[in-house]
Amino acid sequence: MESNSTPATNSLGTSNRWLMLALVSLDYFTLYVQRKVINFIQPALREDLGISDLEIGLLDFAFLVPYCAAQIWVGYFGDRFTRRRVLLISLVLSSMALACMGLANSFAVLFTMRVLLALGQSCSVPAISSTIADCFTPKVRSRAIGIYLISYTVALVVTGWIGGYLADAEPRTIPLDLIGLDPIEVRTNWRTAMYLFAGLGMISTLVLLIVFREPQRTERKAAVGLGTRGANLWPTLKAVCTVRTYLMIALVVTVLGTVWATIRYWLARYLHDADVFQMSQADAGLFATFWDQTGTIAGLFMGGLLADRWARRSIPGRTNIQIIGVAACIPALYLIGISHSLTILACALFVFGIGIGLYQANMWTTAFEVVDPAARATAVGLLNVTSGLLTCWVNPLIGSINDAAIERHGYGALDTVFLSLTLVAALALVLLLVNRKFLLPHDYRGPLRPPATAENG
Repeated sequence: MESNSTPATNSLGTSNRWLMLALVSLDYFTLYVQRKVINFIQPALREDLGISDLEIGLLDFAFLVPYCAAQIWVGYFGDRFTRRRVLLISLVLSSMALACMGLANSFAVLFTMRVLLALGQSCSVPAISSTIADCFTPKVRSRAIGIYLISYTVALVVTGWIGGYLADAEPRTIPLDLIGLDPIEVRTNWRTAMYLFAGLGMISTLVLLIVFREPQRTERKAAVGLGTRGANLWPTLKAVCTVRTYLMIALVVTVLGTVWATIRYWLARYLHDADVFQMSQADAGLFATFWDQTGTIAGLFMGGLLADRWARRSIPGRTNIQIIGVAACIPALYLIGISHSLTILACALFVFGIGIGLYQANMWTTAFEVVDPAARATAVGLLNVTSGLLTCWVNPLIGSINDAAIERHGYGALDTVFLSLTLVAALALVLLLVNRKFLLPHDYRGPLRPPATAENG
C-alpha cells in the first residue's frame, strides 16, 4: 500500500521522510555488516580452512560479480514494483546465506554462499535509492543520502571491531556449579560473527515488515520521457545508457571503486601482518575502520549540506563537491602507502574518509540530475554493475601479488599496492573535471534548467 504523503513542489519531502530514511538506513547497515564481515576475519579463515590470499581475494570476486551482474535487471524492480517487498525479500535471503556461510567447512562452500549472499542483496540498494529520491526533494536530497550513507560507515566500524574480536577471542568457561550443573566452555570464532549478523538481519526484517510504508513516486511527468508509470526494461535501460554525463559518472565510480574496495578489503590485513604494526585482528579491524569511517561521516555530512546549497545556485554544484573530495584523497593515499607511524596513518585515513564522504554524498544525486526520474533505481543499479564488474578482478589480483611477495621475500606487498592507488585517484579527478566542463551542462535536467528546455524533454 502506497503512502499518500506526496511532497509538495516547494517542500523538503514527504511528512514521514525521516522515518523512512531511518528504516532504509537500518536496512543498509544490516546488509553491509553481512557483506563486509569477511574483511575482518581473514587470518582466522586462513588458519581454520587452510585457504590462500588468492582464495580470500576470490571470495570478494564471488560477491561482486553476481551482485553487479544482477543489477542489470534487479535495479529495474525498484522502478516498477513495490520497494517494500523488494527490501524484505532481500534481507531474508541475505541473512539465510550468511548463516550458511557460518557452517562452511571448505573454500568451495564459502564461495558458493558468497554468491548466494550477493544475489540476495543485489536488489536492495536501487530500491533504497528510489525510496530516498521519492521521500526527499532536490532541495535536501544530497543531505538525506549523506545521512543514509553514514549507516555503512558505522557498519564497517562495528563489523571490524566485533568480527575481529570474535575471531580472536579465547574460549571462556561459564561457571554453573552454583546451580549444580557442569561448567560450559563457550568458544567464539569467525563462525559466531556470521551467526550474529545473520540474526541481526532477521530482526531488521521484522522492523521493516511492521513499520515500512511504500512512498508514492515523484517528479514523473506524463508524456515526458518514460512518463508517470515508467516503461519496460529495455526502454528504461536505453533512457539511462544514452546519457553521456551518466556514462562518465559511471566511469568515475568504477575508477574510484578500485580505490575504496582495496583499502577497505586489505587494510586490516596489512595492519595485522606488517612487522611495524603487528596488531591483533580486533585491533586491526577497529583501527582500519574507525579513522577512515569517522572521516567519512564528517565528509557525508559536509558533502550533503554544501552540495544542496551549491546546487541551488550552480548546475555543477554537486560535482564541485565531488572534485574537492577526490582531490583530498590523493595525498592521503600517498601517506597511507608510505607511513610507518600510527599517528600519521590515522590522520591520512581520516582525510581519505572525508574525501570519500564528500564524493559519495553526491554519487546518486549527480546521476538523478541527468536521468529520467522513472529510471532512478535502474541508474543506481547500473552504477553497481560497472563499479563491480569492472573492478572484481582487483582483490584476487592483489591477493595473488601478496602471496607471491610473501613467498619470495617473506613479507607482503600491500603497502606498495596502497601507494599505487594515488595514480588511480588522480585519474578519477581528471575525469570529474572533464565531466563538469564538457558534459554536464548539456545533459542537466535538474531544477536550475530553464522551464522551456525541460518541457522539450
